[in-house]
Amino acid sequence: MYKDLKREFGLFLLIPKNIYLPLSIFGIIFLIFIILNFDEQLSYVSSFIAAFITVFIISEGSFKDDYNSGYLEQKICEGESLSSYLFAKFSVNLILIFTPITLFAYLINGFGEENIFELIFSYLLMLSTLHFFFNLGSAISMKRNNSLNALLIIPLLIPFIILVEEIFVKIVLEPNLNFLMAYFIFSATFINFAVIQILKVQSK
Repeated sequence: MYKDLKREFGLFLLIPKNIYLPLSIFGIIFLIFIILNFDEQLSYVSSFIAAFITVFIISEGSFKDDYNSGYLEQKICEGESLSSYLFAKFSVNLILIFTPITLFAYLINGFGEENIFELIFSYLLMLSTLHFFFNLGSAISMKRNNSLNALLIIPLLIPFIILVEEIFVKIVLEPNLNFLMAYFIFSATFINFAVIQILKVQSK
């Protein structure tokens, strides 16, 4: 676990574009919507769209470099845990990408004071869930070098998008926050398990 975390944090910090590029993409898309002068409710929609596009773009390179360098194949051949490998990738994104994006969205939108912590937590859950689902698409399309398979994941997110609308547009936290948490747990377990199995097949 520590070895994977050290490697992933090292890769991110040694290549600054891994951090500033997704943050820049999110900021630019978000600012475009702000310039269009949407009302308060639609500003939450714009922050979701910006987050959706950003996570989709950064997920495209989740495994390709490790596959091309032979690192994935080596880990599988040596019997090392892919679970810790995926957890390390998620941890790096959560700390260096998702948390700054959430803080930026909070500063712009100004989440309601009464539910500020719940909304920030929900936003992090939203980004994390998107990360897991798009990783599935990235694993499927790893050898084909395209994003078409990742686009196939989007229909699986339709209930998730409805939940996000209920939470951030209508501000209905109960019971939608519980459903969002369940969606996150499903993605962090079952979807991650599927990613591991696909990576093993793809790396042969």
